[in-house]
Amino acid sequence: MTDDLFFYKGRVALYAILKSLGIRGGDEVILPGFTCVVVPNAVTYLGAKPCYADIDPQTYNIAPEKVLGKITGKTRAIIAQHTFGIPAEMDEIIKIAKKNLVPVIEDSCHTIGSRYKGREVGTFGDAAFFSSQWSKPATTGLGGWVKANRPDLKEALERIYPFFSRPSIRDSLLLRMQYFLYAALFTPSLFWFARDAYRKLSKYGFAIGSSTIDELSCSMPAQYAKRMTNWQQKLLAQKLSRIADVIEHRKWVASQYQRLLPQAGFTLPELPGRYESVFLRYPVRVSDKQGVLESARLNRLEIGDWFVSPVHPNLAGWEKIAYEKGMCPNGEMASAQTINLPTHMRIGAAEIEKTVALLSNFIN
Repeated sequence: MTDDLFFYKGRVALYAILKSLGIRGGDEVILPGFTCVVVPNAVTYLGAKPCYADIDPQTYNIAPEKVLGKITGKTRAIIAQHTFGIPAEMDEIIKIAKKNLVPVIEDSCHTIGSRYKGREVGTFGDAAFFSSQWSKPATTGLGGWVKANRPDLKEALERIYPFFSRPSIRDSLLLRMQYFLYAALFTPSLFWFARDAYRKLSKYGFAIGSSTIDELSCSMPAQYAKRMTNWQQKLLAQKLSRIADVIEHRKWVASQYQRLLPQAGFTLPELPGRYESVFLRYPVRVSDKQGVLESARLNRLEIGDWFVSPVHPNLAGWEKIAYEKGMCPNGEMASAQTINLPTHMRIGAAEIEKTVALLSNFIN
């Protein structure tokens, strides 16, 4: 962690990497067509064009053969996202990138501890960016950091880092208050209430939201390029020093879903043995996504909707970030069918069993 650079959000960390690589107008950046809108936003904020490659429906990650088909003379970077904590197929992606002299950026915002062929993700590409946002394995409320795996890129990042401002005292205090309320009060049964309240408070400026109205409109917000606060950095260091327990718990929760969901009639994807996944959320395909989410709300069970579109959470206005309907059929199908189940430290056997029981009502 001592060599890493810390930013206000994971997306800002990505923006810093792209800027350090010299990405600019006329360039193209390949990324998966099953991601959060803030990822292509970081590309467009530098004047470049996001180019979407479809995903492998089993892993939810960018498919190497689709990446190959997107390479052009304007390609300047490939973003490989480790979706839900499932490792991307890094050997093939790196092979394509090296052949075309294109850097690889690992989107490691969904994972800490996942491994590909025994090696931790985030160490394969030229750089990786991580997130410590609310839902992440080590949360500081908001936040992100960069791990540069190339000395010259690290030097470039260090040169621009001083130009990223510190958050205001107001924002720092407000975020700190939000974090301690979350740490003290959040339980899985309060998931829906907390999510709705957070969105309303953020809308009216009484809380700092994960995404601003500008970001959801694909415009660059004022004061976007910011660093992490000092108290967040200290908190993150503490969290990461105890991350082994978090990883083991998430593995245990995932093992329970993998045991119980097939018994309830669900067919789960078979991931290759070279993947060791530490699931941020456990993905499940359902035929009635909206019905599942409404039932979860009524029963006060925590079930997530990631991703509702190939550029979550936007259901329209895709042209602002160069996405067109039909570009990524697998990503669009996954968006329509996939719900995700929590694996965090406050999920125990009772919550797991209740969740699987609810899902069993939605088997065709």
